Amino acid sequence: MGIFNWIFGKHEPRPPDPERSTEAAWVPLWQSQLIEAELRADEIHCVVVEDHSSHWTGRSGIPHARIFVMEPNLAAAERVIEEVIGYPPARLDGR
Repeated sequence: MGIFNWIFGKHEPRPPDPERSTEAAWVPLWQSQLIEAELRADEIHCVVVEDHSSHWTGRSGIPHARIFVMEPNLAAAERVIEEVIGYPPARLDGR
């Protein structure tokens, strides 16, 4: 991979790292509790963080939460989240 490809985004995606966490969803706070229960039932460890900054930036008028999982569990967590809320989850990290 040359510097030209690195600068313009033509690089290979990195493989999932079992030591790294990633954002799985940005959802209304009330939905995060339902999602967390389902993830734990499927033995997918997660962390739910209340996101108070979304109200101040104008992205939302209601309290939201961000859900983080370990990278190897991301695909499974996305499936569970989509089953709970009925559509693919939004993220603040741009993915």
